[in-house]
Amino acid sequence: MVVKVMDHVRTASSYEDGDVIFRLILPPVMEGQRVEVDFTGITSVPSAFVNAAFVRLLEQVSLERAREVLTFVQSTRQINELIRSRFEFVEQEKKRLAGV
Repeated sequence: MVVKVMDHVRTASSYEDGDVIFRLILPPVMEGQRVEVDFTGITSVPSAFVNAAFVRLLEQVSLERAREVLTFVQSTRQINELIRSRFEFVEQEKKRLAGV
C-alpha cells in the first residue's frame, strides 16, 4: 500500500493532519502489510504530525513491526531524523518504565 501524504492532507503541519495518516496506515500495519509513506512535496514536518501519524502506532504494534512494515519515500533528512528520534524516545521510555 502506498500513502501519498499530500493526497490526504493540505499540509503535513498539525496533529490533525498526522491523525489522518495514522487512520489510513493503522489497519494495514496491524495486519502486517507493508506501507510506503510518500512525502513528495513536503520538506519538513513538526513533531506533532509525526507523533500523531507514526508514534501512536507504537501503542498498537512493536517498534520492530513498525520498522518491518513501514517505509518512507521522497522524504527529507529532517523528516527521517524526526521519525527516528521519536521512535527511539518511545522505545527508551518503554524500557525505562519496564525497569530494563
